[in-house]
Amino acid sequence: MTQAVTAKNAYLAVKIDGVWERFHEVKTTPEVGESADKIDATSLDSEMKEYIKDIPDQAADLEFTMNAIPTGKTGSNFDLLKKMDKDGTYEFKYGLPQMGIYYIIVAQFSWKLGGGAVSAVQEITLTLIPKSRPNDTPITSKFAVTYDANGGTGTVTDSESPYDNGATVTVKDSTGITAPDSKTFLCWNTSKDNMGNSYDAGDKFNIYNDVTLYAIWSE
Repeated sequence: MTQAVTAKNAYLAVKIDGVWERFHEVKTTPEVGESADKIDATSLDSEMKEYIKDIPDQAADLEFTMNAIPTGKTGSNFDLLKKMDKDGTYEFKYGLPQMGIYYIIVAQFSWKLGGGAVSAVQEITLTLIPKSRPNDTPITSKFAVTYDANGGTGTVTDSESPYDNGATVTVKDSTGITAPDSKTFLCWNTSKDNMGNSYDAGDKFNIYNDVTLYAIWSE
C-alpha cells in the first residue's frame, strides 16, 4: 500500500564558494516537473502525447517562501541572500527527504521581502530561474557531524555520527575540550569565525550534508 508523504522536511540550500549553506524554515515549496509547453500538440494519437525532443526542457520559475529571520538563529535567510551576487548563477539543492530524492538546480534568482500584517512574521519570497533541467537524484548518503576545538585542545565525538539523511542531531556540550588561555566556551557555530548558525548544547537540527561545528570562545 502506498503511504502518503508530506513536504514538511523539504529543504533548500545554495552553494557559495564551494560550501552548501542551507536556508532555514522554508514554509512553501514549488511544483517541479515537466511543463505542458514541452508537449507537441501537432502529433497527437488518441490519448498519446509526444514530447518535443529539440526544445530545452527547463522548468518554470521555482518559488519558495521562508521566514526572513528564523527562530533562534544567529544567522538569517536575509543575511544569506545578501552574501549572494544578485547577477550570479548558483547551484541550489532542493531536497525532499520523505520522497528520497533531491534536485540540483543551476539557476539565477530574485527575491523580495514580503508585506503583510504588522503582527505577522516577516517572510522572504525567493524565486529561482533555472538554467538547466532539474534532475532528481536518490538520497542514499549518510552525513557526519564533526566538532572542531577551533584553537582549543581535546575532542568531542558523536557516537551516533554518521546520520541518515534528514535525521535529527542533538548538539553535544563542550565536555572533552579545553579553552585557549583566558577564554571560555561560548557556543558552537557552523563557521569558525562565528558568522554561521550558532548552537548551544542540546539544540537540535536536521542534517542534510556533512556538518562541522566549531567551538566559539569568548574573552
